[in-house]
Amino acid sequence: MRSFNDDNGNPWQAALMDGSYGNILLMFTRLGADDTRQRVFDADCLADAEQALAATDDAGLRKLLATSEPWAV
Repeated sequence: MRSFNDDNGNPWQAALMDGSYGNILLMFTRLGADDTRQRVFDADCLADAEQALAATDDAGLRKLLATSEPWAV
């Protein structure tokens, strides 16, 4: 899990989740608000995704957040 601030200074957490059909999802949760977003994370397996997430800087996380979609339960 990673914590970062968006371009407006709002705090977010990014975490990985196994999705359906072998997809790995990157889930974004805005702290202190009811806002959860998702996007498919490009990785072959969860271990690769964890390494990639750890290597992504805050600017990269903001770019991934910008291309995410609302989480539909």
